[in-house]
Amino acid sequence: MADVLVCWIGNTDLKAAVGDPAAGLGPIGRAVAARPFDAVHLLSDYPDSRSAPYAVWLRTQTSAPVRVRAEPLSGPTRFGEIYEAAVRGVTEALEAAGPGARLAFHLSPGTPAMAAVWILLAKTRFPAELIESSPQEGVVTASVPFDLSADFLPDLLRRPDRELERLSQGLPPEAPEFADILHRSP
Repeated sequence: MADVLVCWIGNTDLKAAVGDPAAGLGPIGRAVAARPFDAVHLLSDYPDSRSAPYAVWLRTQTSAPVRVRAEPLSGPTRFGEIYEAAVRGVTEALEAAGPGARLAFHLSPGTPAMAAVWILLAKTRFPAELIESSPQEGVVTASVPFDLSADFLPDLLRRPDRELERLSQGLPPEAPEFADILHRSP
């Protein structure tokens, strides 16, 4: 079974590759130094002139094959674009790794919107370990103490269920502006 890291390239990662001492190894470099991955799949919304040298540098930090998938975004917080790009990246990673691959999504590199999408994907469509890294804590499994399908989806689906029940009974739509008229005694 292959262990596969999938993540966005972040600005601190790019700084690490050019030797910025404040960046250290960067989040991705820290992850591949701490854990043995069989493959690393990176998503990048940076130009190839920045992401390609980063991939070359990262290959000096790990023996795992490193692939970069260009995913230009119109903005770093465009959730829809980020989601679609992440799905393409994960699908490509799973196809390359074969059946039974174990995924890890790295939350630290990239924008908060990118991290949010990784959480959504890990808790719904692509079960994965969520990791984070910092110079202080090293690389750790992120604690996300809820299950979207168990904790949030039932509440979300309750509203359409109530509406279907109302429609099946042939009741008119609720109109708050007429509530006083309906509840008056003649």
